[in-house]
Amino acid sequence: MTTTYDDTPNIITIEGIDRSVCFINSNMSIENVSSETPSIFKAEFFDKDGLGSPELDDEIIVTKGAEIIFGGKILEIAYIRLGALKNILSLTCTSYVRELNRNLVKENYQNMTDKAVIQDIIFRYCIGSEITADEFVIENITIQNIVFNYMTPGDCLTKICKLSGYNWYLDYNKAIHYFPLTTNTAPESITDTSTWIKDLSISKDNSNIRNRVYVRGGTYLSEDTTISQVADGEQTVFILPEKPHAPVGETSLIVEEDDVVKTVGIKNINKAEDFDYLLSYQEKYIITTVPPVVGTVMKYTFRYDVPVLVAVEDRDSIEDIGQYEFAIFDKDINNQDDARARALAELTDYATTLVDGSFFTYESGFSAGQYIDVTLTGMDIDGESYLIQKVTATSIGKGIFLYSVEIVNTKKLGIITFLKRMLEAEKNTVNSDVDETVDELYTPSTQDIIVTDTLISSDFTSPPFKWGTAKWGFSQWGH
Repeated sequence: MTTTYDDTPNIITIEGIDRSVCFINSNMSIENVSSETPSIFKAEFFDKDGLGSPELDDEIIVTKGAEIIFGGKILEIAYIRLGALKNILSLTCTSYVRELNRNLVKENYQNMTDKAVIQDIIFRYCIGSEITADEFVIENITIQNIVFNYMTPGDCLTKICKLSGYNWYLDYNKAIHYFPLTTNTAPESITDTSTWIKDLSISKDNSNIRNRVYVRGGTYLSEDTTISQVADGEQTVFILPEKPHAPVGETSLIVEEDDVVKTVGIKNINKAEDFDYLLSYQEKYIITTVPPVVGTVMKYTFRYDVPVLVAVEDRDSIEDIGQYEFAIFDKDINNQDDARARALAELTDYATTLVDGSFFTYESGFSAGQYIDVTLTGMDIDGESYLIQKVTATSIGKGIFLYSVEIVNTKKLGIITFLKRMLEAEKNTVNSDVDETVDELYTPSTQDIIVTDTLISSDFTSPPFKWGTAKWGFSQWGH
């Protein structure tokens, strides 16, 4: 590795005032995990400039040259006593994602673009935070119906991204970025000749291999089905092969005797004398008190709930490493096409070996959510795209950071495609009453509690006191 250091001094401001001199540069770190998880800045502070100690929720911004490498609020302060009136403060700070998620969103959006939904959420639920959703929010799809039930704005953005195939993050200038996944590329690529990295580690893992996937969904309604049989002249109970759909009335099942339609009631609800037949839904039979004459052609016409069940496999993977089965249960999938798409998405993610890795670098500009291309002939990795999962920047002094970067295969496009199909089919619907209201808990303007005492009787009894009748459970004071 050719070591090049960016020793541009770090400037750290607290509430807009430069307090850089108060920070111990060798004890600073920045951890960046994902868009929905706030970045964390940890540092030690000593009041060298005499301006006093910072307070919780003070805004803190770290810049390196023209680049803001952290911005947020102080979340925790731990005091380490050095001597009389002297303390080192251990600060834990969280990025503006925490400010984004102060309020919970309860909204139902219909026939709006993803950009319009995002902008409305920020406008309504991030008032006073200075967070914007304009310049870097790229319009992608029209959402026919989406409901947010008391979700944070960050969770709402993540839900939209899972449906649209986009990604999002909040930058340190408080601007929302919403964009296609593959456009967020890392500043460097990894090749056999890369000299800007050190301690590159790559691991391959087959523990999560799934190359034959079953999807058991909910149910879908069959077409009209007609079953025929010939009566023997004695039979009064006739077994049905399936449960007729929606046993709430006579229309759920049509019974005919030689093409003559008979009346059908519900067993244990209707009386036998009022109907020709009674349907027992759970036991899947109809019963009559008068058996049809021998030779009568019985016909039953009905629809029934068909369970969604598909199996999809990757033959190449099975031939290569053997068969590994996996089952998915999702009652919200209610047709075979979506079930196959879900199974194919799982195969896309898990039919081949999972590869992840890590490396160290002094180069800046890496962040979680970026894509980095990797070509390593000695490791049989040829131009594959990897997702940066986590970046931890640790100060080693003199304004220099060492970055630890963790990467993983980008095998997520299958599930994204599936979720987009679900969105376009208007299935992203949560049961929620758009007119429901919150039973508000009102807090008095003052927290003082006023207690008054009223004297009920002025008839005092003077001591000494003694026990009266000493029967357990019925004793009382006497005098």
